[in-house]
Amino acid sequence: MSDNGQPPEADSAGIVRQLKVFLASCAQYASARMRLASIEGREAAGEAGKVIILAGAVIVAGAFGWLFLCLGIVFLLAKAMGEYGWVWATLIVGAAHLATAFVLGMILKARGGRPFFPLTTAEFQKDREWLEKEKP
Repeated sequence: MSDNGQPPEADSAGIVRQLKVFLASCAQYASARMRLASIEGREAAGEAGKVIILAGAVIVAGAFGWLFLCLGIVFLLAKAMGEYGWVWATLIVGAAHLATAFVLGMILKARGGRPFFPLTTAEFQKDREWLEKEKP
């Protein structure tokens, strides 16, 4: 007899039943969480798709806008320069773009090598040094 006056088989049967109930509850909870994650994932994918489409439209519209702006500047310069103005206007606008690209490239080069998360990187470096110091 066990402490509660029942045979030992009754205690183990009660534990098994409680374990089955607990595992069934865990399975239902996991199933509900998976359904929720699936629903939220579909909604997030739809929103991400909309953002990607809008970003693509902005890039295309911006590129065409820039193209037509540059063409307009070339037309105005060519008209002001006379007979061979087309060649010079095109060279001027092209040179302006190359100069801008060069300046931006220099700015990018000057910024290069800076980590995005310097504090986190420093903490990882401290951890690495500590681990190497602690090795036998």
